[in-house]
Amino acid sequence: MLKTMVSKIVILSLLVVLSIGSLSVNAQNEKMAVIFPGSIQDADFNAAGYVTMQAVEENLEMEVAFSEKVAVSDAKRVISEYAEADFEIIWAHGAQFNQAVFEIVSDYPNTTFIIEGDRKLEEEYNNVILLDRNYYPGFYVIGALASKVTKTNQIGYIGGLELPFTYGVLNAIDQAKDKYNPAAKLHYLYVGDFNDPLKTRQAAESLISKGVDFIISGVNLGNYGLFRAVENADHQVLITTTYTDKQHLAPANHVTSDLFRYQKPIFAAIKQIRNGKTSGYIPMKFGEDEGRYLKFPLNIVSNEINDEIKSIAEKVASGEIEVKKNLDTLELDD
Repeated sequence: MLKTMVSKIVILSLLVVLSIGSLSVNAQNEKMAVIFPGSIQDADFNAAGYVTMQAVEENLEMEVAFSEKVAVSDAKRVISEYAEADFEIIWAHGAQFNQAVFEIVSDYPNTTFIIEGDRKLEEEYNNVILLDRNYYPGFYVIGALASKVTKTNQIGYIGGLELPFTYGVLNAIDQAKDKYNPAAKLHYLYVGDFNDPLKTRQAAESLISKGVDFIISGVNLGNYGLFRAVENADHQVLITTTYTDKQHLAPANHVTSDLFRYQKPIFAAIKQIRNGKTSGYIPMKFGEDEGRYLKFPLNIVSNEINDEIKSIAEKVASGEIEVKKNLDTLELDD
């Protein structure tokens, strides 16, 4: 059964209208559904998507509905149910749902599907819009941060599953390390699950035992295991996370988060759909006012380091620093 959140249409203030780029007011009771792979209370990937869904409801006057904790094996059925219920837009929040969308997209030509991925589609569909998540600029900047503050020259990365985008993430971190501290060593571990705190804690403890003093997290709910591991470490271990700010969960260790602000690209996709263009490619650009950026000021580190990293982030955003994107192979130093 579909979980539905519906609210009465509200009148937007002039300020709100301007802030969303003068998108047209909904006059046809448009509906958007969102499919989440995990809990919307995860304070992470799913929560970031849920907050954006709420913004769509409140600011764009759309009726919204969602399903959370959707297994990949069940995605096709859930997505089809929303399409059958005449939802004009379905956002599949997670690249693991893309295959399910591709299998049914031709059955629902009047529904536009928003999916996420890491490179342009080999085949373009008339009613599919791809959001490119663009992980790599942010992780390059985090790699620079880790390289500059590590005291042991041992940097760690913990991932969930070994996937192409994680290759790109590791390559970006390593590119920064080679530039800012080539003497440092990058250790990485995959725990087999983005949402397993116990396995993540064990992985973090393994890295810490090797002298790692800066851990870059690529997991979701698994972060709660990471927090416990660094709190109990025999030396100070700094960490970064992804998607949302988690400083309050580990204030003595958490330096920053690589933030994903989905509102801007999702609003752009909806504007495009309202203008009659139901296919295409929308990158999540990296920049202070874009969908992707680090949280500043940094926690724990000196003002000097904060300023250096902010300068690097600005150069990445402007294109002055080019971050290589390699999703196919790992190019790490031995």
